[in-house]
Amino acid sequence: MKIRGFTLPELLVAMAISAMLLALAAPGFSRRRGEAALRSASSQTLVVLQLARREALARGQSVTACPTRDGIVCSFGARQWMLFANGPAGTNARRDPADEVLQTWTLPQGVSVSGTRGYAAFQPRPGAAITVTFDFCHRAAPRSVAIVVSQTGRPRIERGTAAGSCPGN
Repeated sequence: MKIRGFTLPELLVAMAISAMLLALAAPGFSRRRGEAALRSASSQTLVVLQLARREALARGQSVTACPTRDGIVCSFGARQWMLFANGPAGTNARRDPADEVLQTWTLPQGVSVSGTRGYAAFQPRPGAAITVTFDFCHRAAPRSVAIVVSQTGRPRIERGTAAGSCPGN
């Protein structure tokens, strides 16, 4: 009985073809990962903004959601975000020591955020919020994603511009 198998040249040719196909598919995988990271970041932030709106009404106090580098000051350029309830004498763009942190979350790797304001603040009465737009970008994704918070406090997701126009890309 003769055992059949691959010769070394046949195996090398098969491996070379596999490597070329993988190299051709890699940019598509990168784009899909970037799009998934944007969807994850914008969806998670949208849910937290909706929670902030409800918490402001339920607690009877201002609630802020924002990116932060140090857990105190709201500022762009950070992957870490926080949601906090403002005390009576607190400010929207800064968490005071007495302010309660309601939630923190981290954006996926590679996602950057810019916007019209560094925080979203919700007031304790219906239809009262500070308008803001957050633009989420990923260098591998073809388009950005924006979250727009209206004066009524309703956040919504919009398809953004070409990702090449995002800061840091």
